[in-house]
Amino acid sequence: MAKKPEEAGTDVVDSDIAHTLMAESKIKSYTIATVGVSTVPVPLFDIAAVFAIQLRMIQQLSNLYGRPFSERAGRNIITALGGGVLGYGAGFVVAASALKLIPGIGWAVGIASMPLVMGASTYAVGRSIVKHYEEGGSLFDFSADKMRAYYQEQFEKGKELAAKAKAGLKSGGGQATEDVATAA
Repeated sequence: MAKKPEEAGTDVVDSDIAHTLMAESKIKSYTIATVGVSTVPVPLFDIAAVFAIQLRMIQQLSNLYGRPFSERAGRNIITALGGGVLGYGAGFVVAASALKLIPGIGWAVGIASMPLVMGASTYAVGRSIVKHYEEGGSLFDFSADKMRAYYQEQFEKGKELAAKAKAGLKSGGGQATEDVATAA
C-alpha cells in the first residue's frame, strides 16, 4: 500500500532523528571507553588506545551514515582536530601521559588530566564528524579549519561529559553509563 506524501516525509524525518540518536549514543559510548582507557597507568599506551578508539568511532559513524571510510583519512582528521585545540595539543597529551612514569604524584596528575582531555577530544571528534556527515560531507572533503570552532565548542561540552563518566567509573562504573547517557 502506497504511503500518502505527508507520511513519506515523516519517514525521512524519523530516519534523520534515528541517525542522530544512534550517532549520539555511539559517541557517548566511545567517550566512556576513552575515559576508561585514559586511566590506565601505562605511559603512552593511553594515547595509542585513545587514537584507536577514535578511529573505530569514525568507522562506526561512517557505516551509520553510509559514507566510505578510510583509515588514513580518519587518522588525518583526528590529528588535525586534536593537534592544537585550546592548548591541549599533542605536546600536552604526551607530557600528561609521560607523567605516569613518576611514581605517586606523576601518576595522580596523569590520571587526573588525561581522562578529561581525551574524553572531551573523543566527544568533539565524533560530533564534528556527525555534523559534517549531516551536511552531506565525507571523510575525503573534511576541512579541520572549517570545523575548528565547532570542535572547540564540542570539546567544552565533552569535558563535562568526560567528567561525569570519570566520576561514574570511580564510583564503580555502573552509574557511568546512565549519567553519561543523560548528559550533553
